[in-house]
Amino acid sequence: MKEKTVIVAGASGLVGKEVVKHLISDPTCSEIILLVRNNSEIKHPKIKEVLFDFTSLEYKIENINADSMLICIGTTMKKAQTKERFEEVDLHIPVKLARLAIKLNVQNVAIISAMGADSKSLFFYNRVKGEMETQLISLNIKNLTIVRPSLLIGDRNEFRFGERFAEKVYTALPFIFPNKYKPIDAGSVARAMIKASFSFSDKEVNIIENSAIHELSRNS
Repeated sequence: MKEKTVIVAGASGLVGKEVVKHLISDPTCSEIILLVRNNSEIKHPKIKEVLFDFTSLEYKIENINADSMLICIGTTMKKAQTKERFEEVDLHIPVKLARLAIKLNVQNVAIISAMGADSKSLFFYNRVKGEMETQLISLNIKNLTIVRPSLLIGDRNEFRFGERFAEKVYTALPFIFPNKYKPIDAGSVARAMIKASFSFSDKEVNIIENSAIHELSRNS
């Protein structure tokens, strides 16, 4: 099996950190290219960091050859503070990254969206995620994987009361959550993204819903 080079955007986030961890231990991955605003503390022979300006109107990188790009970029309204900033991070940056992947002839792109993503949704968050998906699909990437997790469980850098409360309820009473809505560990999302990206599919667009992420992660 050909060893793979993978570009990761958003390596400092909840899922991004798990993606990097799993890629490091994956024998089929030979190089991990991290797009970073500043040099990180992640050190490993597989890792190459590329300083990257996410605020640019158009993204450019030279002398990069990669098989896959995993986009783990995302924020919250609390962090973003404005709808415009939220749209920049969760819509415009991912689309610009996908266009960069096309320029670099990257064959496989995987991205984190959200359960309930719908460009026609009445809810702003779901609407932005849905519009992001719509724009990425329109780019006709050779293999596009969209994962739609429910509530993400993991070690966050910030305290979120609602998510922490839901996580505790799920830990104590997992049976009250239908499979479709079960919270999911960030590591499981990372494994599902990697597996889907490394498995070249006949489908041009592969949308993985929350229950399928659980299943894919168990079998990886």
